[in-house]
Amino acid sequence: MTIPVSTLVQVSALAAAVPQLTVSLDTDGGTTVIVGDFPEASMCTHAFRHVVANWPAHGDHQPCVDQIYFDGAEDRGPVLAQGEARWFVSEMGAQPTVVALRTVGPRSRGAEAQVRFDSVLGVSVVRLASTTLTPEALDELATEAYAACVTEHLLASAAAAA
Repeated sequence: MTIPVSTLVQVSALAAAVPQLTVSLDTDGGTTVIVGDFPEASMCTHAFRHVVANWPAHGDHQPCVDQIYFDGAEDRGPVLAQGEARWFVSEMGAQPTVVALRTVGPRSRGAEAQVRFDSVLGVSVVRLASTTLTPEALDELATEAYAACVTEHLLASAAAAA
């Protein structure tokens, strides 16, 4: 199954934001493309972001990526886990993402939230970190925060379409 461009947008945003993350992309032709900021990588994160950002939205040729693997963070559904931090991508700008995060209240639950807008990709990368929460509690909080961002994005998209 080919990975859609929308997923590659999220992967490229995470590759650029998460420290020491390497992404491997397996293609349908049997090639593996390694994305990372080290000399042996097939492509640096900066170039990967620009390739994905400039992919034709309605072109005939879809990306030929079949599998995505992360080295340096653990894939937990829509969230990447890296030590005491959890990372995910919001389809919104920084301000609406912050508003959505406030509904979950990460600070009151013992976590620090940071939001960084990626102007090349038009998405925001969210980092939740805590030295006091258990890994399971941090996973749960990050999943709730991700869901709040998805919900806010859907509501805003529906309101804009109406």
